[in-house]
Amino acid sequence: MKFLPKYVQVVLASILIVISGSGMQSCVEKDPPTKITQVLLVPLSPNAGPVDFSINGSLYATTVNYSTAVGTVRYTLPYFTVAPNAASTIAYNITGSTTAFASVMANLQENKVYSTFLIDSLSKIKAVVVNDDLTDPKPGKVKIRFFHFSPNTPALNVINSATGANLFLNRSFNDQEANMVYENFMEIDPGSYTFIFKNVTTGAVVYTTPAQTFATDRIYTLAIRGFTDGIAAQSIGAWVYSNKP
Repeated sequence: MKFLPKYVQVVLASILIVISGSGMQSCVEKDPPTKITQVLLVPLSPNAGPVDFSINGSLYATTVNYSTAVGTVRYTLPYFTVAPNAASTIAYNITGSTTAFASVMANLQENKVYSTFLIDSLSKIKAVVVNDDLTDPKPGKVKIRFFHFSPNTPALNVINSATGANLFLNRSFNDQEANMVYENFMEIDPGSYTFIFKNVTTGAVVYTTPAQTFATDRIYTLAIRGFTDGIAAQSIGAWVYSNKP
């Protein structure tokens, strides 16, 4: 029997180790990539109490209140990361209980982003969900959209006070629920904006915001909130959120 030279034996052994190692690595099971979606909560029912926010029974935030500030408020709570689910129950519960002010079923899809709102007066309270397209605006631009969430306020035009231009036309309460086009963002130039909300029928000014600064390449949502003829914190006002700060 002939024996291979020792240096050949070493080379062959090294090759076998490499092949064996490669084979073993290819058989190792890797964890599947995590599937996620993101959801924002916004309690905008002027006369509801504090809420606990849950999705499919999992609690994400507790004791979240409608803002007590009068006028225009900027909202800062983050999006929550959750598992996508085609039949998700989004609930705004009365704080400290499992009793819902309102809930809504939603198809929360993988890698999508959503905003949820608790809206209307307490006697008619409801929860709604909108899609958030957070793709970047064109370079040097800002993306913005508008929601009408003041229950007893007539249809509105939203006007840029500096130019008199109508930015959003004939928007009525919760109209994005029936027309998903109103979920979309539009692009404007960055800068300082004062918004005038005018009654579509009479032209009367319903509310005027203080100046709001919108930074380049950011994304924002603007909404009207509160009640016409409301008192203190429940008075008519605006809500601004930076969807992409």
